[in-house]
Amino acid sequence: MDAIKVFISFIISALFTVLHPLLNPVIILVILFVFDIFVGILADKMINKVGFSFSKFLKSITFLLFYVVIIAIIHTICYLQYDVQEGLLLIKTITYVCSYFYFSNITKNLHESYPKNRFFAFLYFVLSVDILTSKIPILQKFIQSEKQNENGKN
Repeated sequence: MDAIKVFISFIISALFTVLHPLLNPVIILVILFVFDIFVGILADKMINKVGFSFSKFLKSITFLLFYVVIIAIIHTICYLQYDVQEGLLLIKTITYVCSYFYFSNITKNLHESYPKNRFFAFLYFVLSVDILTSKIPILQKFIQSEKQNENGKN
């Protein structure tokens, strides 16, 4: 029985050691996730006059878990290929992209909740247009593609 406990402790320690560099990106996204949930609940109460939606919450947790799994897989592959620094750069890029989408959703909800607040309106304007699209050209293509898909559905 002691051998099994030692083996399980070894496996958990090894996983923690390998995945430790992912701690900061995960903390960043969890903070943004919590803030996004809070602002989303606020917006739902103020605009739609509805309370907490458990299905929306589960959907948000699923997206966060997808992010964590994706970066864990990327990190593990890069670690096993001895490309840790390149993997961390990719993880950092993915974290920035996810942060951008969290921030845009947060500012959208704040702008909808407080439409007369110029600060929230400005933040939403900046994040919803060209601030990052000039730095990441593929993001501009993605946003245009999404707008075309939205227009095609309507």
